[in-house]
Amino acid sequence: CPTCLDKMFGFSLMLTAAVLAAQSHATCDMSGTWSVQDDGYLAKRLFPAVDLGNGNFNLTMDIRHGPQTVPGHVFPNNTVKVTFSSTQTYYGNFTPNCTTILWSDSSFGNYWCRSWGMGCVSPPPPYGQGFSFSSTFGSNMVLQRQPAQAAAYGIVVGGSKIEVTIIGEGDNYTLPAKINATHSPHGPDNVTVGVGGGPPPGVFPGPYTTWKVLFSPTRAGGNYTIIARCLDCPQDPMWNTINITNVTFGDVWHCSGQSNMWLPVSHSFSRNDTIDGILHQNKYRNIRIMAGDSANGVSNPWMTALQAATQLSNLKQPDLFSFSAACWYFAQGLTDEFVAGKDEVVPLGMADTAIGGQRIEEYMNNRTIRVCSDRAGENSPVWNGQLFGKMIMPFVDTTIKGWVWYQGENNMGATKGNSIVNVGYGCEQRELVREWRAIWSSTPNTTDPLAPFGVVTLASSGSEGGPDMGAMRMAQTANYGVLPNEAMPNTFLAQAFDLDDPWGPAAGPCFAQSKGEQWLCCQFQGAGGPKTTQNMTQCNMYTHNHPEICDPACAAADDTPVAMGAIHPRDKKPVGDRLARAAYNTVYGGKASYTGPTLAGCSVDSNKLTIAFNQSLLRGDDIVVQFYNASLNLSNFEVQINASNFCSEPLHVNASNRSSPVYCPTWAGGSGKPTDVDYDGGWIPLNITTGPAGSVVADLTPLNGAIPTAVRYAWGVVSCCDPTDPLLYVSKPCKPGSCPIMASSGLPANPFLARITDGKCSCLPPQVC
Repeated sequence: CPTCLDKMFGFSLMLTAAVLAAQSHATCDMSGTWSVQDDGYLAKRLFPAVDLGNGNFNLTMDIRHGPQTVPGHVFPNNTVKVTFSSTQTYYGNFTPNCTTILWSDSSFGNYWCRSWGMGCVSPPPPYGQGFSFSSTFGSNMVLQRQPAQAAAYGIVVGGSKIEVTIIGEGDNYTLPAKINATHSPHGPDNVTVGVGGGPPPGVFPGPYTTWKVLFSPTRAGGNYTIIARCLDCPQDPMWNTINITNVTFGDVWHCSGQSNMWLPVSHSFSRNDTIDGILHQNKYRNIRIMAGDSANGVSNPWMTALQAATQLSNLKQPDLFSFSAACWYFAQGLTDEFVAGKDEVVPLGMADTAIGGQRIEEYMNNRTIRVCSDRAGENSPVWNGQLFGKMIMPFVDTTIKGWVWYQGENNMGATKGNSIVNVGYGCEQRELVREWRAIWSSTPNTTDPLAPFGVVTLASSGSEGGPDMGAMRMAQTANYGVLPNEAMPNTFLAQAFDLDDPWGPAAGPCFAQSKGEQWLCCQFQGAGGPKTTQNMTQCNMYTHNHPEICDPACAAADDTPVAMGAIHPRDKKPVGDRLARAAYNTVYGGKASYTGPTLAGCSVDSNKLTIAFNQSLLRGDDIVVQFYNASLNLSNFEVQINASNFCSEPLHVNASNRSSPVYCPTWAGGSGKPTDVDYDGGWIPLNITTGPAGSVVADLTPLNGAIPTAVRYAWGVVSCCDPTDPLLYVSKPCKPGSCPIMASSGLPANPFLARITDGKCSCLPPQVC
């Protein structure tokens, strides 16, 4: 087949991570048309594009036909050109039997291609490796420790007799694999096959045969090798044995959500401290991650913390810097809790499947979505669970400890609702937890049916212009105001309403717009950072010839670039720390508080409104009212004096028309009928102090004798620092955790809203106060 390349028509290429043995001779068809490329060569574009599995390549392929020349280059017959991300190009030649490609660059020698297609009679599948572990597996990974049974699984093409051996720590045994025991077969559209190779999506018509084993419950730690053998696969025997090495047992956590869970460590202020801790203080080496951009979460390679801190990605930074900051800092904070509590520091395996700009519905099965309506009588928008198949299903056969969820920004424009009537986000949050638990635990003795589930509430910058941020945070708890609760048992919560970016919107006025002004004092670089031009004339004008006042803000922005604006706060370590504290004191048996002050009730007496907090949840913590500017009423504590103004979430009769009449649903505290009432009005700020027996007292004197009819705290878009301070976001940041009502442990009060009837608080069901 000396001119095979000329004769190929409509071909695909499959890249595998090993040299493929030459198989039988291919005979080719002469049909097909070549197109003229911009550089004058005749070429065929090969499709589909193939992901090599490490998430770094956007692959395009041309087969170039010579002997035409371009100055400095000669493309002979049977030449293939492969371009990665428009920056790296490799050339090769088909071998005489037309089955493989020899690459001209030895650094690309790992990858050989086999071709087949409509016009060429080639050996039947599998081509190369049709037997592999799932892409969610890899060397250096963590499997779930006892008492659960960890799983291993993958695909096989043409075989049905698989055995799996685990070796290490004296626990050596072999198990027969069950065939097609995974939740769904690996079809071409929902799985990227990983370790050991296997067909990429779209190459072979799915579904594929799957294999799966469950290991005996195994204690934490150890160093294991897992070997899988296909005893009856038709391919070359050299591909019938695959393995993963340096595997350990511990707790596996699955992180997911949208862009604030996606935000990589590179955009966090604490990243260099973390690297120093790993490299020079021997800290956090119990943590292992699926390193890389979580948008490629099903195929990112597993790495130890040390590997992730030392190996450089194609961005010339440690691989750790591409991993989710919130997910990493949860693991880091949990490790710190283990150490502080003198507990066993167990290995932690962290996988992340967050993708920016996604709604909660995309992570749900369509059947589950239909449980909830967007508002009474109206089904939720059909988002088709687009990410459920792509990002969740590949993991559901993995035994895990639990999940952490950080999402909601893209649902801010929709109804926040109430779980008690199966409406809106409040229903969807509850149902997502139930659904994930059900599918992950459907195989007995694997993931616990009530496995822990952590949630992060939205920072105020996460509204994306949507209304009723307070209602969203309440919906994130299924409308109970705190986690865990009856609808979401064995869950935990990290409040983030007081964790906006310390340097403010778009990192502050020194280089961004502030009240219509552009100071333009900063000059810095950084991928994803704001693009500005320093203008010292303008800077001197706005700083009154003291440009040095902007040095702290400029340094912060230069050191840690902003990612797509203030919607992505860069101080993710406090988020991880709060998650870790909550998990440690619920999941891992810690005795300290896991949530901040939580409304229990209130009473009106003369000119005082006393707020009582749930003492059992405080677990011995005291109530603290931090300093705030009382002269400006910056307490974030407000009351209403007109009962008709009360509504937790006003809605428009026509959801797509903001000028249509407004009503307050019955589940939000209203009549459900259109009205002219200004539900967002009538809130009066009050100053507060610490009261007796773990309470907070508000001074009602400014009401001039009026009786409060409702109360709320930290509801909606919250600002905890003094906006009149001219140096805020210029020379000094807004310190995270600056809102007034706190527990002595440092946890913020959970935001609350309640009616006041006959001098007592009454919360909207299902919340009780």
